[in-house]
Amino acid sequence: MRYFYIIFALFAIIILGNTNKSFAQSGQELVDICGIIAGDATYLKDFQIKLEAAKPGEEPPTARHSVVLSKSTQYRFSICNSKDYSGEAIIQLYDNNRLLGTNYVVATGKSYPTFDFKCTTTGVYHIFISFKEGDQGLAVALLSFVKRL
Repeated sequence: MRYFYIIFALFAIIILGNTNKSFAQSGQELVDICGIIAGDATYLKDFQIKLEAAKPGEEPPTARHSVVLSKSTQYRFSICNSKDYSGEAIIQLYDNNRLLGTNYVVATGKSYPTFDFKCTTTGVYHIFISFKEGDQGLAVALLSFVKRL
């Protein structure tokens, strides 16, 4: 009978101890979600971004990454935001100082989950990721291969 109480007590501790689990999204979960959003494109690389909120009067924090892209290739850039933060990620692709693509249209204020880029020149390209209005946020950007042109 004594063993019964011990087993029951351990069982109760295990069950009650697991009720306070946090269900925050991890970076890997966001990568998986982004993979689904990217559709039939082939995964190449992911960028996990967590940025603090901008202080009043300051520029929003920005994550910067460089990648080498090949000419005659179509790539897809996907962005997935964590539901645990209010920030909505904006991804921008640059070649030196020239904006080549983004998921955010300033004129309409609308964001899209993906955008495709047809690379015409092999070289180093720069990816800038920030959050709208400088909010705090967690997101994953995915670079995927779509097709050879």
